Amino acid sequence: MDETFQVFDRVLSFAGIRIFAKRNWNSKKWLLFQCLNFFIGFLTFIFTSGFVLSNISDLLICIQGACVWTTGVIMFFSLGICLVFRKEFRLFLEEIVFDDCALEIPLIKIILRLKPSRGKLKELKELVIQSQEELFRLTRVLLKTYVASVWLCATLYLCGPIYVMWSKKDKSLRLLAFDMWFPWGLENFTIYVATFLFHAYAGYLCCIAYPGLQSMIILLIGQIIRQLKILTFILLNLDKIVEELLDERGEKWQAGCTLVLSQCVDHFIRFKRFLNRLNVICQPFYLALILVAIMLVCVCSVKIAISNKLSPDITKYYVHEFCFILVVLMFCSLGQQVENECEKLDAAVTEKWYIFNANHKVNVRIFKMALSQGLHIYIFGSITLSLPTFTWFIKTGMSFFTLVMSVLED
Repeated sequence: MDETFQVFDRVLSFAGIRIFAKRNWNSKKWLLFQCLNFFIGFLTFIFTSGFVLSNISDLLICIQGACVWTTGVIMFFSLGICLVFRKEFRLFLEEIVFDDCALEIPLIKIILRLKPSRGKLKELKELVIQSQEELFRLTRVLLKTYVASVWLCATLYLCGPIYVMWSKKDKSLRLLAFDMWFPWGLENFTIYVATFLFHAYAGYLCCIAYPGLQSMIILLIGQIIRQLKILTFILLNLDKIVEELLDERGEKWQAGCTLVLSQCVDHFIRFKRFLNRLNVICQPFYLALILVAIMLVCVCSVKIAISNKLSPDITKYYVHEFCFILVVLMFCSLGQQVENECEKLDAAVTEKWYIFNANHKVNVRIFKMALSQGLHIYIFGSITLSLPTFTWFIKTGMSFFTLVMSVLED
């Protein structure tokens, strides 16, 4: 666990975000550095927007600039959310990541204290421990891979103009990595170098803002999925788990089953409220990500279609589009998995209901009512993050691509 937290802290610290730090996570120096990076993200958004608006009459240049503009929008959103809701995210991490909330279920506490060596109790103990380790390991690998992918994309953008200027050996040439509009000229070499360094810093800031926030959200949602799996296992094997604890089947067994079920109800309501609070903060980000990704898929596809597809300069558009598609697929898959695990839990609640007494059946009905609305990650209104949403995203992006290509052909 500590290794995962260190990786997150090291990556996010480059943007001044210290919410994974054990101490001094909210110091004024780091907050000032985070505000500075947010301001750079804001300038990037303004300069990229200015380029698109100033070249709106030239569709080809506008499309090329839109590839960078879409990235600037998400970077600005990511840095803004991390700044405005830094205290809320810290509370989320303390509530469900730093401390394993599954260990607060009284049944889990008893099992970890007894250290069972066989049966369903041992399986439940292994599920709790191993699922936590697996979640942290996968999230850590995802963060490292994501950073490397975005770093590759940013490097391709930065190396392109450097290579062109070096190959042409024209000292008056002033090429930049990203399409941005600036209220100053670039004839002065010092101003040009400073502008290029701003480009490089903004590009590599994307390598932090994108993977950092998104991997943190994935870690939080992954914990929700893990809690659902644990509850599902408990309810599917409720009779055997309590029997192994009490070594009998009688009145105490019935009371024990009812008590464990009530613990599961309390735990489910707790992390359902947690997911609702997380949704409130992340909904604008989900919506912006989907809409911007639709536009980016469209403009990158158009740029690739009208260019030499084997040109080294076009490689960055392949990587750029592929990364965004994978990000949207990743979030939609997570949303779909939350819904699937909730459906499994719903089915597990009524598993072997007929072997329990009347008091237990009343609690089953209560749990069914709590599960009636399910768990969803909402984008906007009633639209959820799910695989059908990803299908809609791809179809919409390709529809815009077809429309833009038809306009260009005319």
